[in-house]
Parts: sequence; structure tokens; C-alpha cells
Amino acid sequence: MSNSTAKDTPKPPLWKRTLRRGVTLTGTASVIAVAAGAVWLGSATLATRAAAVDAPPPAPISTVAAMRVAPADTMNVTRSFHGQVEAAQTVNMSFEQGGRLNVLNVDEGDRVEAGQVLAKLDTRILMAERSRLIASRDALEAQAELSRRTTDRQKELRNRGFASDQAVDNTALNLAALQAQIAEVDAAIMQVDVRLSQTELLAPFDGIVGARHVDLGAIMAVGTPVLDIREDSAPIFRVGIDPKLAGTVEQTEAKVSLDGVAYDARFVGFRPDLDAQTRTRTALFEIETDDPVYLASGTLTLESQLNQSGYAVPLRALRDGVRGLWTVMVLTPGEDELYTAASAAVEVLQVEGDTAFVRGTLQGDAMIVPDGTHRLVPGDQVRIREAQ
Repeated sequence: MSNSTAKDTPKPPLWKRTLRRGVTLTGTASVIAVAAGAVWLGSATLATRAAAVDAPPPAPISTVAAMRVAPADTMNVTRSFHGQVEAAQTVNMSFEQGGRLNVLNVDEGDRVEAGQVLAKLDTRILMAERSRLIASRDALEAQAELSRRTTDRQKELRNRGFASDQAVDNTALNLAALQAQIAEVDAAIMQVDVRLSQTELLAPFDGIVGARHVDLGAIMAVGTPVLDIREDSAPIFRVGIDPKLAGTVEQTEAKVSLDGVAYDARFVGFRPDLDAQTRTRTALFEIETDDPVYLASGTLTLESQLNQSGYAVPLRALRDGVRGLWTVMVLTPGEDELYTAASAAVEVLQVEGDTAFVRGTLQGDAMIVPDGTHRLVPGDQVRIREAQ
């Protein structure tokens, strides 16, 4: 029913449809024309008002400090390494045999000389043993003298025909046995003397007592620590150094700073191995001082030269560049005492304190801006306040 109704509805005539479209297009064009006129009118009004306002004065020319830099073929390089001071020689003193500690002549911090008696053990048992051995030797010596005389008599009787060769041999061999026993006793006495010498601790070198581990009256076992002795001359500074610098250490001037005091140091040598943890070579330096600096930590300073052409510029003059490079602001002279700022790319070769040694597009003597470069862009016109 609905389909038949839609088919029966007649379409408007063509002229009506054409007239309707023309009215619609005309209305749309009128709206667009009115909007365009309003936009033009507004722009003209704004332009007129802007032209009536005075233009702002030009920005004043900046005044900056400048620094003259010149190329150099070398640069003094200071390298620092942290290390530890050790005594040239350190030994833990202990007895080679046990006993009671009867004498202790030194205390911690005392200075000692080589050969000085530091401590003694009770020697009464050893002295008694030595006396017994001497008495035995005296007895054997008496028997040997009797055997010697008997041998002489037997030889005389044999020559007269009153003694046999057997009797002479018996007395002679008896004398030989007694002499062997005397030699055995002499060896035992020597052994006791060695043990007596081991009851004394003697300083092996001039030094300072570092620590005392026992007190008088203590029963000492073999090898029990009694004292620590440290050599008091030429302390050693032990420090790890980059293996790449090992070949230049001997030719460089070295100083060791301990508690703010700088001491001259002399290179002694390298350990033959490489430190497994730090991957450095251990260098030994002898500190020229008599001050008590043992077991102190300090800083080794090596002075050397970097043989490379470049420029020394302040660190604050560097700005971030592209591809890992840095830039410095270079000033080129112009007219009316004005300078034009330009950017030069540089590579940092070495940093010493607040100074960087760089190379790059700088040419010959140049004038750079040492600080405040963030206020400038390439092409700015500036005046120089002062030139360093």
C-alpha cells in the first residue's frame, strides 16, 4: 500500500526545482560574502590601530668579557691517585721456643735500634742443662787424660817388652771413644747456646714498636706474637696506576699529599702482577720524610706533559654541541668596535681543574667568550668590556 502511494505522488515541476536550487546557492554566496567582508574590515581596523602605535626601540648591544687564546703544542697534566703508606719493612717478633716472659724492655711507640734486646724468656732450665753438660764434659776430659797417660805408659812398656800390642790398642781406642763423647757433649752445649740465644728478641733494624701483644709473666708458645717492629725511615707509598701510564711514571715528578702536607716521592718500582679487582699495576714510591706517616692514606700526584696541539680554555666557556662535541663562542671583530659572535666546535683532550685543553675549528690566535655564553647566539653583535 505504501509503495503504491509513493509511486502515485507526482514530482514538482523542473522549473520549481531549479528555482529552489538557485535560491539556496544565492543565500550561501551571500553569507560567505558577508563573512569575508567582516574579516577584511576587522583586519583593516587592526592594521590601522597597529600603525598608530610607535615601534619598540631596538635591543641594546650586549657587552661581554672576552679572553684571548693562542694555540700551544703541550699542556701540563696533573694526575692524582689514592694509595696507602706502609713501612718499608714490618716484622712480627716472636720467640722460636716456649717459656715464661721475664723481660720486656720496650712499649708501643718506642724507637729501637738494630741489635737492641727487646724481650727475654726465663733461661734457668737451659742454664742448668748447660751446667750439666759442662760437668759431663769435664768428667770425660779427665777420663780422656787418664786414657792418654795410660796409652803412653803401655807404649813404653811395649817397647821394653813388658806389654803387648793388644794392651796398647785397647788404651788408644778407649781414648778415641772418650774424645768422641767429648765432641758429642760439645755439640749439645752448642745446641743449648743456640736455644739460649733464641730466648732473646733482638731488633732486626732501626724502627718503631708498633704494637705489643703480651705482658710480663706470660707463658709464650712457639711463634706467639710479642711485638710489631716497623722501620722508621723511608716509608713506602703503595698505589694502583693505570697500566697505560706505567711507562711514563719513572720520568714524571711525583709528590704524595698526606693530611694536607705534600712530600717528595721517589719511584721504587712496580709489582710484576696486575691487580685482579682494580685492573691496575701496583706502584711503590719512597716518601722522603722522617715524620710518622705509617698506615696513613694519601694522594699521589704525577706531573707530566701532554704532547698535543690545542687551546687552553676555561671550562665555563664550553657549551654542549652535537655528536658529542663541545662549542665555544668566538668573537670576530667588525665595524664601530663591534664584534660578531660565532660558534666553533671543539673536542676536549684533557681537563685540569677549571681549565680544558681542546682542539677543533679554532684557528690561530682567537678571542672567545669565557663565560655567559648562554646569553649569546651565533650572529649577535656585542661589545667587549675587557679582554683577558
